[in-house]
Amino acid sequence: MGRRGPAPQPTALKLLHGQRESRINHNEPIARDALPICPDVASEEVRAIWDYTVRELAAMKVLTAADRDSLLCLCEAVVNHRKSSALLKRSDVIIKGDHGGPVRNPALAVQRDSAELIRRFAQEFGLTPSGRSRIS
Repeated sequence: MGRRGPAPQPTALKLLHGQRESRINHNEPIARDALPICPDVASEEVRAIWDYTVRELAAMKVLTAADRDSLLCLCEAVVNHRKSSALLKRSDVIIKGDHGGPVRNPALAVQRDSAELIRRFAQEFGLTPSGRSRIS
């Protein structure tokens, strides 16, 4: 089951809007104001997605060094989605299974799962229209 209701506002925004004291988290952690560095384990394909996404998120001023691992997962999901889409472009959706009968191409599941991961991470980073509408 997904999250219900609107996304919680950051503490700084609550203070700005004069939120009641009991609704303010005075212990909210504050991330370091720096851009994340791409981990060495990233492939060249992942690094290209990383560079593009970091530029966009930095321009939106919603990225910190603490977002490194979530951003890496997003970039890897994009690469997996592109690879599975390219594979599906060259093959059929229904293929011959191990026992000779027709089965769904396993690349469909990879494509679907990657798309879902992309959607979820993009929402968190404000990379979708609805995600941006929740960020002030």
